[in-house]
Amino acid sequence: MALKITAPVGEKKRITQPDPKKKNAKFKPVQNKPADVEMVRLMLKANGYAVAIHGKCDAGLIKTIRDFQKKKLGFKKPDGIVDPGMRTWNAGLPKLAAQVAADSKVEVYEVYEGGKKKLVTKKEYEAGVKALQKEILSKANKMHSEAESWVSICNDIEKTRQAQDGLLDALVEFAVSSVNDKTDPPWTDILNARSEASLLKAFAGKSSPDWNKVHKQDLKATKTYNKAVKTFKKFIQARIGTASSIVSNLEIVRDTSFSVVEAYMTARLVVTKGMTPAKANAVAAASTEALKSGAGQFGEYLAGNNVTWDGAAKKVFIDSFIAGLAGAAGGKLGDALSKGLATKLAAAVLPKLSGNLSKKAAETFFKRFLTSKAGQAMVTNALKETIGLMKPLIEKGRAPNLKEIKEAVAKTLTAGIMSHASAKALDGFTKKLPGAGEAFLRKTMAPKIMDSMRKDLVKIYGADTFDTLATKHAGEIYLKVAESLTGKAIEKAAVDAVNASDGSQNAGQMQKLANDAMRKDAELRKKMQDMIRTEFARKAKAMKKAA
Repeated sequence: MALKITAPVGEKKRITQPDPKKKNAKFKPVQNKPADVEMVRLMLKANGYAVAIHGKCDAGLIKTIRDFQKKKLGFKKPDGIVDPGMRTWNAGLPKLAAQVAADSKVEVYEVYEGGKKKLVTKKEYEAGVKALQKEILSKANKMHSEAESWVSICNDIEKTRQAQDGLLDALVEFAVSSVNDKTDPPWTDILNARSEASLLKAFAGKSSPDWNKVHKQDLKATKTYNKAVKTFKKFIQARIGTASSIVSNLEIVRDTSFSVVEAYMTARLVVTKGMTPAKANAVAAASTEALKSGAGQFGEYLAGNNVTWDGAAKKVFIDSFIAGLAGAAGGKLGDALSKGLATKLAAAVLPKLSGNLSKKAAETFFKRFLTSKAGQAMVTNALKETIGLMKPLIEKGRAPNLKEIKEAVAKTLTAGIMSHASAKALDGFTKKLPGAGEAFLRKTMAPKIMDSMRKDLVKIYGADTFDTLATKHAGEIYLKVAESLTGKAIEKAAVDAVNASDGSQNAGQMQKLANDAMRKDAELRKKMQDMIRTEFARKAKAMKKAA
């Protein structure tokens, strides 16, 4: 960038006169060329003035020039004009030159925001890209997850129609479809929604996304998803109306009553409670099973063969029952129940672990475990016993509250938790972590880090000294570094490993997660570099002294 102006900038009416001592002295006329005006604005900004950068000379700019002339040059009567190569320009030029030199060292990117071009630093650009990538991935995951749940419930409906769940259920679905053909699953729209959301996840999840592709796919996936939302809602509304009509008007045998109520409840929970179809289906199925086992007034009522929503079904499917016991029986834990169980499991396991682990890390581990397939299976099995404990309450017509459900489930789960594979894995991991972590630091990380420092160390001490120390004393240096850092590094790695796991990994897999966490820990790497540098200097000094 050429730091100069070609013609005067500022007030067009001069109040100053040329130097009479200089022969033929005169001023050039003020022209306010856009490029010159922009350069003057840059100069003033470099000298601490808050001015916008553009090529227009206005009253504000002239006022700022006068202020600069008065404060910087001591003009008693500032003229508000910057002449090429003269006092005002020369006074502001050093700071402008320094600013330009500093800016040239900063990598900048040209981006568009709100339709306008702007320059940002590399750090700002990378932070913006990361935030945008996170936002789009979150949206894509939400759309994909919801589409998956739609596919899941429609698959269940198709299985039922094909009599894979029994002839009686197939007859129920046949009856629903016969009454209203709009209850057929909207396969095209929901599969398209899942496919486009999956493609958006793939595009946005790359390490260096093609943002043009991401933008186009985002628009396409959103449009497809919104269409599927409307189609699926219409499909569910059709099932609600049809199932409700069947339940209200038909005389049916007891077992068929349960099947129709389950179909009706699945549809109702999706629309009225905002549940995903998969969760609603699990809740409805579990609630129906609990109803069958009640044998009290509900069973007696259903034995009369006349089932309506305002009758037995309404009494059974009350909110607390669905959110608590039935939801857990379906293997789908809500946040409140999951958090409570994780805390109780952590409290039961921590005192029995062979190694050390913080309470927070243990709770995180079990919360993740409870959302895994293995955890859901464990909860489902525990609920077989819990339903038995709750049976007296159900028979009396009172649904158990969340506290009672938590206590019953926790009692069943914690009784034998240490024999479960997840607790055994956690125990094995904490037991071996100190030794395995120290060995990883000493045998893997320290040698690689010192190898990466070879060029710098050779430059300081020479190749012969480096090779001698690396050959004779490397092991001592690695051991010193590992022993000094093991405590806090291992503790942090344990937490990172737990956060990275889903509760289903064995002890060896969790150790690998801990090793990966240490390998990626920039702060730990820096500490190891500093210690290796210090130890190398100490050994080199001792070797020089011995010589």
